[in-house]
Amino acid sequence: MTPTQLASLKTEIQTDPAKLGYAPYIGVSDIQIAALLNSGTGPGAASIDVATISKGSLLLQIVPWLDQLASGQTTGGTPIPAATVTKWQQRFQALQAGDAVLSVPALLPMMNDGVTDGIATTAQVAAITTRTGSRAEVLFGQGTVIQWQGVLAALGS
Repeated sequence: MTPTQLASLKTEIQTDPAKLGYAPYIGVSDIQIAALLNSGTGPGAASIDVATISKGSLLLQIVPWLDQLASGQTTGGTPIPAATVTKWQQRFQALQAGDAVLSVPALLPMMNDGVTDGIATTAQVAAITTRTGSRAEVLFGQGTVIQWQGVLAALGS
């Protein structure tokens, strides 16, 4: 961890803004503090942006979009224009042929276009672009895991 991250972690542990209950473990169990930070449930867990998604996962999550397109009706119940159907058929083919791991921020404009075109909902887009992350991920980014040694270093700084 960088000195700035260690300082942020120290402040997090000392002030406990998410009320995870670090206080009884300070100076006693760095392992328990790390476990609280890394927990994907509880008061510290929150929504985080997803950076990447596998092609397979994305294709599974957009099945409802395909169903909506096949219905011929938008999510609002109006007919989907033929040009919109063609556009999305081409996009789905491109996704199937694309990279195995995709950048979610790069896909976001297309996904928002799906909402505008009425084949997707904002909730469906949010299910693809966000997930619940641990307090460590909320603080330091997706995939972050705090080891007990990081807690020790932060509290010792």
